[in-house]
Amino acid sequence: MLAAIYARFSSDLQDNRSITDQVAMARKYADTRGLKQIAVYEDAAISGASVINRPGLQRLMSDAAAGRIQVLITESLDRLSRNQADIAALYQRLDFLGVHIETLADGLVNEMHVGLKGTMSALFLKDLAQKTRRGQMGRVKAGRIPGGRSYGYDVIPSIDDRGRRVINQKEAAIVRRIYAEYVAGKGTMGIVKALNQEGEPGPSGGPWNLSALVGSQQRRNGLLNNELYKGTIVYNRQHFRKDPATGKRVSRANPESEWQRQDAPDLRIVDEDIWQKAQLVRAKRSGPVKGINKQRGPKRLLSGLVYCGCCGAKYNVATQNFMRCSARTNSGTCMDSRLMRVDELERRVLSALETRVLTEKAFDEAVDAYEAEFIRAQGDRGATASKLEAERADTQRKLDRLLRMVEDGHADPAVAGPRLNELSAKKRDLTSQLSVRQDVAPIIAPGDSATKYRKHVENLRLRVDDGNPEEATAIVRGLVRRVTITPAEADEPQALEIEAGSLGTTTPADQYCNIGCGGWI
Repeated sequence: MLAAIYARFSSDLQDNRSITDQVAMARKYADTRGLKQIAVYEDAAISGASVINRPGLQRLMSDAAAGRIQVLITESLDRLSRNQADIAALYQRLDFLGVHIETLADGLVNEMHVGLKGTMSALFLKDLAQKTRRGQMGRVKAGRIPGGRSYGYDVIPSIDDRGRRVINQKEAAIVRRIYAEYVAGKGTMGIVKALNQEGEPGPSGGPWNLSALVGSQQRRNGLLNNELYKGTIVYNRQHFRKDPATGKRVSRANPESEWQRQDAPDLRIVDEDIWQKAQLVRAKRSGPVKGINKQRGPKRLLSGLVYCGCCGAKYNVATQNFMRCSARTNSGTCMDSRLMRVDELERRVLSALETRVLTEKAFDEAVDAYEAEFIRAQGDRGATASKLEAERADTQRKLDRLLRMVEDGHADPAVAGPRLNELSAKKRDLTSQLSVRQDVAPIIAPGDSATKYRKHVENLRLRVDDGNPEEATAIVRGLVRRVTITPAEADEPQALEIEAGSLGTTTPADQYCNIGCGGWI
């Protein structure tokens, strides 16, 4: 019988020997069951709250679907997952694939174990989170900081005194300088540029940028919002939830009424007076501002599609009708300081589309290319499906023949059993592959694609002229994937490089043939 062992531990603070011990105990269990062919799958320092982003478990499930596993051994169900929905889904999927689960704690797992253990694991996680938060609040009251390092401070490495910070005098001098210059009237962009020109590393180790200074007013992060610099620890500003779709933690702001503050005079870097003056300046500068940055209007035709040819960063709106390289705006690290008029950019791109793409010749070339690819792809799909059908039929014949031999007494069931299991698993895998291919949406027919493309051609200029930004934007995004602006001489217009888009097709990427546009860029 083909067996698999799965082992996991959840924190990089735990010992790697935890994996080794789990596997050793599982092997002993396998020996008592007479299981010899064993594959080991493991995930180290990965939480059991989600099955996503766990490569070991994903490989296990892939091998199970391919019929390479018949029994799964693990220390306990919570090694597979502590999430109720995930553990139930894993059990159902493995049961469907003919794989049964055995744990060292409970032996053969059934629906009752999944229900009870899944609930207990979920309650354990909830209780652990509450205890962790309670412990962190206690550390805050003791003047400790439960979190990452803030700029201007060093973490004291200690077993008994975790979370203790001391002032980093070199970085503290930068913090005081920033506050002094800001209160004196210097703009945040000027402060950032000066620090970068002097080669001072920012909080992340790279160049300084605006967000490092101003942060978010709602979450009170950013150097100019950080109350720690005036000697106040602020805890519980946000909490984290795990997104069940991605398995990633997502932060959410807590209301200020739930924040916890604790005085820490030994961590004060700037005087209370300077800090309060900085908040007044910040409030004054953050007041209502006329212009594009504060009055979010209709989305521009090329929003998010424009990039700097000098450094590769995106172009963002700088003023009412101008765009600029975001790296130049936010950190001053890009050498390209020129602005690009938004209306001029849109005019030039639309002109290029009309002269290079929205022509009868380009239309005919695109449709011819799509038809050729459509015929090739349809042939490939048909050939693959036929091959899978033939292989499944052959596997079924072998199964029937071997079963007849057993029934007629010409084969020992104990000897034929492993081969029967192998053939059954292969048949399930082939059936699964055929089912997946049947579920995939068909490739859009050439006639449908041609009609859609022509509709884009006819509607683009009409929608722009009619002042319908939503529809015009959707059409442009079907024709343009990327626009790169390259610097030029002061009296010369910037060069544009336009990368063709998908021509508005809605076919998934793995089935879609990216049609060219006559080689234009």
